[in-house]
Amino acid sequence: MNHQLSLGAVLMKKALLKKNKIGIGITKPTEEIISGLYKAAEFCEPVVYGSNIKGFESIVSEKTENALFNDLEAGMIQAAIRGQLSAEPFRESFIRNYDKHFNPIDEMITVMEFPNNRPMLISPVSNFTDGEILEREKLIEASVRLCKSISLPVKIGLLSRCRIEDMVDAVGTPVGKFYNDTESLVSKYRDSYDIKNYEVDFEKACKDGVTILIEPCGTTGNQVVRTLYFLDVIRFYGAPYMNSSHVVLETFKNGKDYPDVMLLAAALANSNLNDIKDTKL
Repeated sequence: MNHQLSLGAVLMKKALLKKNKIGIGITKPTEEIISGLYKAAEFCEPVVYGSNIKGFESIVSEKTENALFNDLEAGMIQAAIRGQLSAEPFRESFIRNYDKHFNPIDEMITVMEFPNNRPMLISPVSNFTDGEILEREKLIEASVRLCKSISLPVKIGLLSRCRIEDMVDAVGTPVGKFYNDTESLVSKYRDSYDIKNYEVDFEKACKDGVTILIEPCGTTGNQVVRTLYFLDVIRFYGAPYMNSSHVVLETFKNGKDYPDVMLLAAALANSNLNDIKDTKL
């Protein structure tokens, strides 16, 4: 992908291949959110779950999350977006037809873009992800699949909790173990991908143009993305579950609007679903 061409333009081209129905949870519509739905209608058919909004197909039910996922599984919509729905009931409704050990946040990847048209996939972003080596391994592989689905080059940066010069004092500590685990991940993937341990330097990873950035833990990743988004530094395209057999994206519940998230959902709905790992039993 040419970084001079915006990710939005690439996604728009994919979204327009077929105008899909995209379901989204909206419980407290605002003028800005409704305006965003009209903007999204240029490339998809928004279906609102939770509120009646004039001009759009709307479904209001006692269990909004169940209605959303019932329609997704029945093929009535081609993607489901959390929108303003609370995370816990959204996830619980989503996983009801999956194996009991299935956890969607294991491969939840945030997609964003800086003003210079530089895209970046950041994970983990769930506060329940500690950043253990196996967790980060799953996120690396899920991020690579997502890059391939939306035509991004693969360049991976990992962040640690210290620099190499700090290891003198960190040997035998959790910080030191984390650094060594990070180096092990670099060794595992270096023959297949452009990958580097950027230690604690987010700015160096960004300057180098990484398309995949793995943060030390979910709380760190969540706060980084949240800060960049709510300070209007980035375009935020949502966080798809890459271990889902359907197109499902999470968002910030208090997001200002959702057309960019709906754009990614519409593009993924037109992408090769073989690139999205199917763990459904």
